[in-house]
Amino acid sequence: MTNTMHSLSTGKSGGQRRNAAAMSELQGAYHRLFFGKGATPQDQSVVLADLSAFTGYFFSQDAEASGEALREANAMRRVLARIIRLGLGAEGDLSALYRAAVAETLATREEGRTL
Repeated sequence: MTNTMHSLSTGKSGGQRRNAAAMSELQGAYHRLFFGKGATPQDQSVVLADLSAFTGYFFSQDAEASGEALREANAMRRVLARIIRLGLGAEGDLSALYRAAVAETLATREEGRTL
């Protein structure tokens, strides 16, 4: 038996796939999955499908061995930025997250290792 993965477009016609309601649905799924409670399996699959498409995870059209590490790092940054932006929303306060990231970066440098 094959599991079904939902995407934001599942069950929607053309104009409904990228309208404000669809964006609100996607943002809600991100919020429930990463920042709230009550994430459903559908929320999980919608977010995973979105991240896969957003990062081009399954597509390597422009892959070059010499730039692979740079592309991977950039993709990870883009994924994190998308999670933060959609999860916290436009009004989200990033200052606490920034301070925590700085503290972790300093700890890594001081300890000489990452977690």
